[in-house]
Amino acid sequence: MNRTTGISLIALCLLLAGTLLSCSKENGGPGEGVGIRIENLSAYTFNEVLVETGGGGEQFYFDIPAGGITDYKNFEYTYRYAYIRTVIGQDTLTLQPIDYVGEQQFADGRFTFRIDIVGETSPLYMVFEFRED
Repeated sequence: MNRTTGISLIALCLLLAGTLLSCSKENGGPGEGVGIRIENLSAYTFNEVLVETGGGGEQFYFDIPAGGITDYKNFEYTYRYAYIRTVIGQDTLTLQPIDYVGEQQFADGRFTFRIDIVGETSPLYMVFEFRED
Protein backbone atom coordinates (compact mmCIF):
# COMPACT_ATOMS: atom_id res chain seq x y z
CA MET A 1 0.00 0.00 0.00
CA ASN A 2 1.46 3.35 -0.96
CA ARG A 3 1.41 6.46 1.21
CA THR A 4 -1.51 8.16 -0.65
CA THR A 5 -3.72 5.08 -0.32
CA GLY A 6 -2.91 4.81 3.39
CA ILE A 7 -3.78 8.46 4.02
CA SER A 8 -7.02 8.08 2.03
CA LEU A 9 -7.96 4.98 4.03
CA ILE A 10 -7.31 6.76 7.35
CA ALA A 11 -9.36 9.79 6.22
CA LEU A 12 -12.23 7.52 5.18
CA CYS A 13 -12.17 5.73 8.55
CA LEU A 14 -12.19 9.04 10.43
CA LEU A 15 -15.10 10.31 8.33
CA LEU A 16 -17.07 7.12 8.96
CA ALA A 17 -16.35 7.23 12.71
CA GLY A 18 -17.40 10.89 12.88
CA THR A 19 -20.65 10.13 11.07
CA LEU A 20 -21.48 7.24 13.41
CA LEU A 21 -20.65 9.23 16.53
CA SER A 22 -22.82 12.15 15.43
CA CYS A 23 -25.94 9.98 15.37
CA SER A 24 -28.13 10.59 18.41
CA LYS A 25 -30.67 8.20 19.92
CA GLU A 26 -32.57 11.25 21.26
CA ASN A 27 -34.00 11.80 17.79
CA GLY A 28 -36.13 8.65 17.86
CA GLY A 29 -35.58 8.02 14.18
CA PRO A 30 -36.50 4.91 12.18
CA GLY A 31 -35.14 1.68 13.65
CA GLU A 32 -34.56 3.33 17.02
CA GLY A 33 -37.97 2.80 18.60
CA VAL A 34 -40.42 5.65 18.99
CA GLY A 35 -39.71 9.37 19.15
CA ILE A 36 -42.44 11.60 20.60
CA ARG A 37 -42.44 15.37 20.75
CA ILE A 38 -45.01 17.79 22.20
CA GLU A 39 -46.56 20.64 20.24
CA ASN A 40 -48.26 23.31 22.35
CA LEU A 41 -51.24 24.63 20.39
CA SER A 42 -52.52 26.72 23.30
CA ALA A 43 -52.01 30.28 24.49
CA TYR A 44 -50.48 28.98 27.75
CA THR A 45 -46.92 27.98 28.63
CA PHE A 46 -46.70 24.35 29.74
CA ASN A 47 -44.43 24.24 32.79
CA GLU A 48 -44.32 20.45 32.72
CA VAL A 49 -45.78 17.67 30.59
CA LEU A 50 -45.56 14.01 31.61
CA VAL A 51 -46.25 11.40 28.92
CA GLU A 52 -46.74 7.71 29.81
CA THR A 53 -47.38 5.53 26.77
CA GLY A 54 -49.08 2.55 28.40
CA GLY A 55 -45.97 0.50 29.19
CA GLY A 56 -43.72 1.94 26.48
CA GLY A 57 -42.00 4.34 28.86
CA GLU A 58 -42.46 7.78 30.36
CA GLN A 59 -40.78 11.11 29.72
CA PHE A 60 -41.03 14.63 31.12
CA TYR A 61 -41.00 17.74 28.93
CA PHE A 62 -40.43 21.14 30.54
CA ASP A 63 -41.17 24.82 29.77
CA ILE A 64 -42.96 24.55 26.42
CA PRO A 65 -44.04 28.05 25.33
CA ALA A 66 -47.33 28.79 23.57
CA GLY A 67 -46.91 27.62 19.98
CA GLY A 68 -43.70 25.74 20.86
CA ILE A 69 -42.58 22.28 19.77
CA THR A 70 -40.15 20.15 21.79
CA ASP A 71 -37.41 17.84 20.61
CA TYR A 72 -38.26 14.15 20.24
CA LYS A 73 -37.80 11.91 23.27
CA ASN A 74 -37.44 8.13 23.11
CA PHE A 75 -40.07 5.59 24.03
CA GLU A 76 -40.17 1.83 23.51
CA TYR A 77 -43.63 2.12 21.91
CA THR A 78 -46.79 4.22 21.92
CA TYR A 79 -50.45 4.17 21.00
CA ARG A 80 -52.56 6.92 19.40
CA TYR A 81 -53.17 8.28 22.89
CA ALA A 82 -51.40 8.18 26.23
CA TYR A 83 -51.58 9.29 29.83
CA ILE A 84 -50.70 12.99 29.68
CA ARG A 85 -50.37 15.31 32.67
CA THR A 86 -49.86 18.98 31.87
CA VAL A 87 -48.93 21.57 34.51
CA ILE A 88 -49.74 25.21 33.74
CA GLY A 89 -48.89 27.51 36.63
CA GLN A 90 -50.96 26.24 39.58
CA ASP A 91 -53.28 24.13 37.38
CA THR A 92 -52.81 20.46 36.50
CA LEU A 93 -54.78 18.88 33.66
CA THR A 94 -54.78 15.13 33.00
CA LEU A 95 -55.75 12.92 30.08
CA GLN A 96 -56.29 9.43 31.53
CA PRO A 97 -56.82 6.46 29.17
CA ILE A 98 -58.99 3.62 30.44
CA ASP A 99 -57.12 0.93 28.48
CA TYR A 100 -55.48 0.24 25.12
CA VAL A 101 -57.54 -2.83 24.12
CA GLY A 102 -57.84 -3.02 20.34
CA GLU A 103 -55.47 -0.10 19.78
CA GLN A 104 -52.57 -0.24 17.33
CA GLN A 105 -49.18 -0.24 19.01
CA PHE A 106 -46.46 1.78 17.27
CA ALA A 107 -42.94 0.45 17.98
CA ASP A 108 -41.07 2.55 15.43
CA GLY A 109 -41.34 6.07 14.03
CA ARG A 110 -41.75 9.71 14.99
CA PHE A 111 -44.92 11.21 16.38
CA THR A 112 -46.18 14.57 17.59
CA PHE A 113 -48.61 14.82 20.49
CA ARG A 114 -50.43 18.08 19.77
CA ILE A 115 -51.98 19.57 22.92
CA ASP A 116 -54.42 22.45 23.13
CA ILE A 117 -55.95 23.92 26.27
CA VAL A 118 -59.51 25.20 26.37
CA GLY A 119 -60.20 28.18 28.62
CA GLU A 120 -59.48 31.86 28.06
CA THR A 121 -58.88 33.08 31.62
CA SER A 122 -57.84 29.77 33.18
CA PRO A 123 -57.12 26.27 31.82
CA LEU A 124 -60.35 24.22 31.83
CA TYR A 125 -59.49 21.05 29.92
CA MET A 126 -57.00 19.53 27.51
CA VAL A 127 -57.58 18.60 23.85
CA PHE A 128 -55.21 16.04 22.32
CA GLU A 129 -54.31 15.16 18.72
CA PHE A 130 -51.94 12.39 17.60
CA ARG A 131 -49.86 13.04 14.47
CA GLU A 132 -47.57 10.61 12.69
CA ASP A 133 -44.55 12.57 11.38
